[in-house]
Parts: sequence; structure tokens; C-alpha cells
Amino acid sequence: MNTSDFRKELDRRIAQCDLLCHPFYQAWAKGRLTREDLRCYAEQYFHQVAAFPEYLKLFEDRLHAPARELALAVARNRAEEEGEASPDGRSHAELWLDFAEGMGADRAAAGRAEPLPELQDLVETFRKIAREGSSAEALAAFYAYESQVPRIAQEKARGLKELYGADAGTCAYFTVHQTADVHHARVWRDQLEQQLRVSGDEGREKALEAAEGVAQALWRALDGIERERLARAA
Repeated sequence: MNTSDFRKELDRRIAQCDLLCHPFYQAWAKGRLTREDLRCYAEQYFHQVAAFPEYLKLFEDRLHAPARELALAVARNRAEEEGEASPDGRSHAELWLDFAEGMGADRAAAGRAEPLPELQDLVETFRKIAREGSSAEALAAFYAYESQVPRIAQEKARGLKELYGADAGTCAYFTVHQTADVHHARVWRDQLEQQLRVSGDEGREKALEAAEGVAQALWRALDGIERERLARAA
């Protein structure tokens, strides 16, 4: 499998769980969510947003020479997540809490919401790959997540502004991620392809399986959120 074919297969497997096609995000785009739905979503998905720098640190701590270039790429991404590259020093988790607060959540309580089983599974899936997976598997997992974020962030921001009356501060997380994760996804893909030049076909298949598994876990997390939404509406 050459590089072009691998890219196509990687994106094909992720697209099987294209999150913009999920019923919850479809309802978001059509203005069918209540502010309570958005608040509950914000509180639940905070677990994934807040844990992402942890995944990066788990992976970064395993990287040693001669993987210096990869370690620096992971460290730069983590620094951005934690706000070190931001003029105001605010982390992406803080921006997410702005969104939660804008939807009516208590800021202090939002981060303490008990995670649904599907959200806990998502976090544990990422932790396991970051802690135990090969470099190719970890990079494929990060790519499966961040390659989807720009399109999703754009659609979420549009919906929040046009359909739910959200202000710029509430939408800031999604505004930032319309562009930031375009770069992040490209870095993950390029680093992944470098790893696969030495690992061969077996490494490619494991990377594809990791990306597919993460895409499925992301979809299941929304399944749990949608289940709770429908239960509230019943």
C-alpha cells in the first residue's frame, strides 16, 4: 500500500463514523436542541476536551531519541491545548467551559459531572492507545479525532450563532478549532507516514485499526449523549 492509498483508506475508515452525520449533531444543525441539551452535552464532552492534553503527555513521555522530531511535535500540540501559545494563556478546556457557561451551566460544576459510560469508554480508549500503542497507532488515533474537528467546529459555531443566539465568547472554542486542528491533523498525518516507512504493512494495518476504533468510540460517545437527550424529551 503506497502513501496515497494509505491516506485514502485512513480517511475512508474514519468517514464511516463521520460525526457530522450523527443524529445528535444533525439535531444541532437543524436547531432542534434545547439549551438544556446543549448544557448537558457541554458538561459531558468536557471530559474528552479536558483529557486530550493528558493523552498527549502520556504519549510524549514515552518518546526518546531518535524520536526527537515527533516528541517536539507532540509537545507543541500539548502546549497549544494548555494555552501556552495563546496570547491570554487560556487553555482549550477553559474555552470549552465558556461554551458550557453560555449554555447555562455552572462553570465550577460543569467539570465535575459524572461521565456517561460511553464518555468514560472514549477517554479510556485514548488513554490506552497513548500509553500502550505504537507510535503509529497513537498518531492515527489523534488524526482520527482532530481531522474531523474543523468541519464540526464550523458547523457548531454556525448553529450556535444562528439558531441558539450564542455570543462570540460562547462560540470561541469552536472558532479557534476551525483553523487550529487543520494544522494539527496535518502534523499527525505527516508524522504517521514517517513512522510507517519503517514499520511496513503490519504497522499500517494496526494504525488503520486504531483510527477506526477511535472513530467508533467518538460515535458511541454521541450515542450516549443522544440517548440521554431523548430520555429527557420523552
